[in-house]
Amino acid sequence: MREHYRIAMETGPRPWTMGEIKLLGTMNDYELARRLRRPKHQVWQQRAAFKIAPFKPAPQCRKWEQSEIKLLGTMRDAVLARKLGRTEQAVKLYRARRHISPFDSPCRRWTAEEDALLGTMRDEEVARRTRRPISGVLQRRHNKSIPLTVRQKRLWSPVEDKLIGTAPDAEVAARLQRSIKGVQGRRHELRRPPFGTKPPQAWSEKEDILLGTMPDRNLARKTHRALNAVRVRRLMKHIRPFGSKRHFWTAEDDRLLGIRPDDQVALLIGATVKAVAHRRSALHRAICPQQVQKRRPWTMQEDGIVRTFSINDAARQLQRTRTAILVRRRVLGIRQIIRREWTSDQDALFKKCSDKEIAEQLGRTVSSVENRRTRLKIRVPRPGWKFFTPEEDALLGTASDAEIAKRIGRHPSSVQSRRLKLGMAIRHNRKRRPWTPEEDALLGTASDTELAARLDRHISTVCIRRQELSIPNPYWQLRCGRQRLLKQKAGSGHADKQYT
Repeated sequence: MREHYRIAMETGPRPWTMGEIKLLGTMNDYELARRLRRPKHQVWQQRAAFKIAPFKPAPQCRKWEQSEIKLLGTMRDAVLARKLGRTEQAVKLYRARRHISPFDSPCRRWTAEEDALLGTMRDEEVARRTRRPISGVLQRRHNKSIPLTVRQKRLWSPVEDKLIGTAPDAEVAARLQRSIKGVQGRRHELRRPPFGTKPPQAWSEKEDILLGTMPDRNLARKTHRALNAVRVRRLMKHIRPFGSKRHFWTAEDDRLLGIRPDDQVALLIGATVKAVAHRRSALHRAICPQQVQKRRPWTMQEDGIVRTFSINDAARQLQRTRTAILVRRRVLGIRQIIRREWTSDQDALFKKCSDKEIAEQLGRTVSSVENRRTRLKIRVPRPGWKFFTPEEDALLGTASDAEIAKRIGRHPSSVQSRRLKLGMAIRHNRKRRPWTPEEDALLGTASDTELAARLDRHISTVCIRRQELSIPNPYWQLRCGRQRLLKQKAGSGHADKQYT
């Protein structure tokens, strides 16, 4: 297996022989490693251990003279490299090592005087004095880890606060030398409306009386206010909306909770039993003793029905709610799902009825019927659907789809889809009408369209027959001849004009 997949067996390090050691330094380490079938690092380590010089030692670097160092940055690196007889990469590396900026570079290095300004004033002021962008000042200060000793944002003075709202935000921002967003945010903090907007109209007593007497939309239209303003005002006054079916609980309503049964409280206050129960549980009120006594206890026979029947069937037989059946099943520890097996008679209904009709007939859920239909791979029958019978399938392909559709009273597309699904082809039983000598004699005497109408044949049939007999088309010959004559006449007329 290892040899088949060419997996090498792990062995210990191979010792060096005298012949291999003599070859060290006589050639390149890569070439010697390939010949000796050793890794390159082993060859390099063994050569370094014996202090053997490499086959091609690295050339000694020429030291930089003081006169050459002074020329760095005074001209382009490529020009200086040509002048000094060095490579351009060597010039770039040495210049970068000496922290000398390149010649004619847009980037300026930071001086000690400029670094001393960082943190002592705002970044905008440093950028203005050093003629650098604010992003560059911010990045330099972060790289140096210099904290900002002054406040970066200017505080708003009382004089500036008085100007806000007296003019547009853009104009105020230009006067105060601030951003428009800053002016807008300060105006929102002071809760001042924008310049030019009318102050909100105060609500009168007559308008407050109208709240809740009509829909909010109608009241907004009547008082010339916004719909949201009317809604907010009504909620502030704790007034119910007009025509609302929701019950608003009062202190008197809350006193009845737990004293009387939930159904009686619901009738008294005009709310639902579910709303009363929810309100009672929210207030942590105990159930009325009369309501507890009304509950029907569970008997052994009812527990047996809960264990054997489904939830809907048990609720129908015991005349209890589904919630009560579910709670009782949970108390009894019944967790299995009771399923009824499908019979062949029930499966036959899938081809005739819809899922809803089958669920009503069999007393099952619609989801159960849908899952069964999916397992049986039966499509839902649409209104007017008729399944193909074996007699109708036998007729498919014996004639055209339209003719069979007329016979069996179906649509041609339905017949075609059924035929294609069964993989049947149309068998043409019609016999072709043979050509007579009289019909062959007429070919070429007139156009194909005219002959097709005379002989009651298709134009393509006439054209193919004429081509088989090698008979030219006189219509095209006549047309081509006319075009040729017109060209000759046009050419002669042009020549006469040139001659004249």
